[in-house]
Amino acid sequence: MSPSDLSRVDFRRLPDVKVCTEPGAIRDIVMASPDSLLLSNGTKKSIQHVDSRTGSTLSEVSTPYGPWGICMVGGELAAVAYGGLKKLQLVHVRGGQLIPGTVLGVKERCWGVAGSGDNVVVSYISPPRLEVMNTDGRVLHQYQDPGAAHTFQFPQFLTTSRDGFIYVADQLLSTINKLDSSLKVLRTFSDPQLGGLKGITLVGDGQLLVCSYFNNSIEHVNVNSGKMTTILGKADGIVSPRSLAYCPQQRKLFVCTENNTDSIQVYQID
Repeated sequence: MSPSDLSRVDFRRLPDVKVCTEPGAIRDIVMASPDSLLLSNGTKKSIQHVDSRTGSTLSEVSTPYGPWGICMVGGELAAVAYGGLKKLQLVHVRGGQLIPGTVLGVKERCWGVAGSGDNVVVSYISPPRLEVMNTDGRVLHQYQDPGAAHTFQFPQFLTTSRDGFIYVADQLLSTINKLDSSLKVLRTFSDPQLGGLKGITLVGDGQLLVCSYFNNSIEHVNVNSGKMTTILGKADGIVSPRSLAYCPQQRKLFVCTENNTDSIQVYQID
């Protein structure tokens, strides 16, 4: 069960989980199950399914290009954005094994992905745009800034809630936007401490955790009040954080940082 307020709990650092040997390889992480993680390995050009306690690889599939964003779509399907290609890869996660699935063509190079029910939310950078598509590749909804609104400039990471809301972290604007399932912008969160936003995850009860890359911190955002609190910083080993994943069953936070190039940092919630 998720804590009622992560901004009020203590995080204890556990030993890192070594997952690869390539420097700066891991670009995004997501929980595949309470005991395992999916990693997008940009250097090795692969998707890794690893044990979240030992880091041992359970399964791995090669990709045609270095992958970026990765997400789960339901319990046994993952979606992978390539960043440099106009393609979205689906991967089945069955019995601990990864099985390559359909490759979907998209309009531009896509970077961020998030599962929303049986659909996938995809983010693009050039031009900044969002789409909701089904797993057959049919676009259901799309958002592109009208005129000079500039709601988004670099929406690389995003996450979704069980009730259908979408949260998008913009790296250049240092904002978090809340959208509904049809991509209507409902609210914008902004604060000077949100510097160079990257990975973002929803941890339940209206709580977001986001990587503040330039501030070397993990920020907690209460989506009801808009209050923001630094929960982990440089003194806790957070330097240039890139991505993160939260496991409520283990009460653990997994963080990928650019200064810790072959390992995932692990924090226990006490």
